[in-house]
This record gives sequence, structure tokens and C-alpha cells, in this order.
Amino acid sequence: METITYGEIQPRVGIQSVARLLKVGQPLLVTQRFAQQEDAKSRSGNTIKWRRYHAFTVSAAPLAEGVPPSVQPLNKTDYTAVMRQYGAVSELTDVCYDLHEDNALGVCVTRCGEQMAQTMETLAIDVLKAGTNVYYASSAASRTALVATVGRTDLRLLVRGFNRDDAMPISKIIGPTSNVSTRGVEASYFGMCHTDLKPDLRNMTGFQTYIEYGTPNERLPGEIGACEEIRFICTRMFTPWLAGATGASGQTTFLTSGSSGTGSADVYPILVVARDAYGVVRLQGRKAVGIQVLQPNKARGGDPLGQKGTVGWKAYFAAAILNEDWIARLEVLCTASPS
Repeated sequence: METITYGEIQPRVGIQSVARLLKVGQPLLVTQRFAQQEDAKSRSGNTIKWRRYHAFTVSAAPLAEGVPPSVQPLNKTDYTAVMRQYGAVSELTDVCYDLHEDNALGVCVTRCGEQMAQTMETLAIDVLKAGTNVYYASSAASRTALVATVGRTDLRLLVRGFNRDDAMPISKIIGPTSNVSTRGVEASYFGMCHTDLKPDLRNMTGFQTYIEYGTPNERLPGEIGACEEIRFICTRMFTPWLAGATGASGQTTFLTSGSSGTGSADVYPILVVARDAYGVVRLQGRKAVGIQVLQPNKARGGDPLGQKGTVGWKAYFAAAILNEDWIARLEVLCTASPS
């Protein structure tokens, strides 16, 4: 069987094409579901600001007779992120548009939309992976010292930290449709990680598959199950740090750059989030992003015969951690040959 890949779309000669276009495998886009979302407003500058008001401390001292209590201040913390514009463009000719057996324009629009979503997901993940609240599997001292996969004890320590810092479980998430809406879910913390970790998660004592939920229809796309108040969603977008664990060098038990080997083991992040842990610029809604299409066969400046057309996208995006105590990164190794 021969696979032909073109650098650009062009009419094929002497080749029968399958009527159905092959779809590109897409990773799940998950970070937007659990974030505080803000709109990119016109003429409002390029800085997004989130504000958190702090809780009042316990007032345990009794009041003195006839003496009013001291006025307590309303304290707040502002978190900001600078929005930047991202985008890409693809070109096709009038010949391709007129003669190609596939809907080349439609393909470009679809692929640009997918590229845009993956770009924003990557940008958000990079921000979240840089958080300072870090745990290491089996209580290792550092990333380089890791020698273990994820365990139930790791999750218990992480959840205990959340409870001590008053982190609240997530009970509402952003819906998957293009409309700006939320949907209710059973209150939980959510863990996001790479699909390579599925076997290790399932091997944990106490792990419950989504089929065992009391309401299995509540499963989210990519969700595989839960353990210790954390529901896990897997996507290949959460890439590991390659050869990050020098302490596991030479051990074929763990994945090394995607396959078992003799080098240092790859380190995988599991990002666990509570409510209001981070914020992003909204991808949903009519004005959030723009797909720009200039069709071929339309005369315009610099192209008097309309021989070229373009499909592109552009969007403003920013992400920020709003409370370091409410988002935790558990770094683990991955079993090379799961049983």
C-alpha cells in the first residue's frame, strides 16, 4: 500500500480517490472546561484581569459592652495575563478550487479550526504545567529522583493539601457546544493527564472506572474513571518531560521517550484542579475567534483574476493560574509494558 502526501492540495490525475476523506485524529481539548472564562472585549486593552476577594477571618473574641468592633478590611488579589494574538493561513488556487475532486476549501476551514483549538490548548497547558504546587510520585525529592508510577497514596496527599487550603470541588463545567453555557457535574476534583498513563491509573487500588459510577452517563469525553475524589481525563496533549528522571536511568520498567529503553525515564504531569484554580480567555462565542475565508475566483487587489484564495484564523488568548494552592501537579513515571 502506498501513501501519498502532498505539500499542497492539487488535483490528482489517474488516481481513484475514496469518496470519504480520512479524518485527522484529534486530541481531546479539556482545559477550557474547568477554567474561569473571560471574553476578549473590543477596545479594552490587551490585559485580562481576574479578581479574588479573600474570606474574613474567624471572629472568635466576644464583643465588649458598648464598644463596636474594629472595621475589617475587604481584601482582594488581582491576577492578570497579557492577551496575545495567534493565527495561521493556508492558500489554495482557483484551479484547485475548480477541479479538485475534494472540497478543498471545506477541508482547509476544518483543519484551520482544529489547528486553532489545539494551539490554544497547548498554550493553556504550558501555563498550568508551570505551577508551583508540585508533588512527586512516592514522595520523591525532585523530578530527577523519580522512580515510581502514580499511586493512591500520592492522590491522598494531594487531596489533603487541597482540603487544608479550602479548595472547593468543581460542580459546574463549560459545555462542549459553541454556545456559552455550563453544565452541572458531580462535585469532584479533576485530573488531566496523558493517555499513556491510563494503565497505571487503572492499576491503582481503589480506582473506579466510569462504568461503575452511579450515573455512568455523566462521564465526560476522555474520562476513564476516578480515585480519591479525583476524576481523571486523558488526552495526548499533556506531553511528558522526556528523559527527565535521571534516577530511573537504565531501568526498562519505565517509558523512555515513548518506548522502553535504557536512558532516563520520561516524566509525566498529572494536573489536578479545583474550582476557580485558573482562568482563560474564552474560545467559545461569536466574537472569540475568527476564521477568515477569501474564496478563489474573486478579483481583488494584487490578484486581478482571482487566481488565489486563502483560509486562515486568528484569535486572542491568555491563561493564568489564579490560586497556586488550588492546582497541583503530580509528576510520575509511566510503566513501559503494562500488564
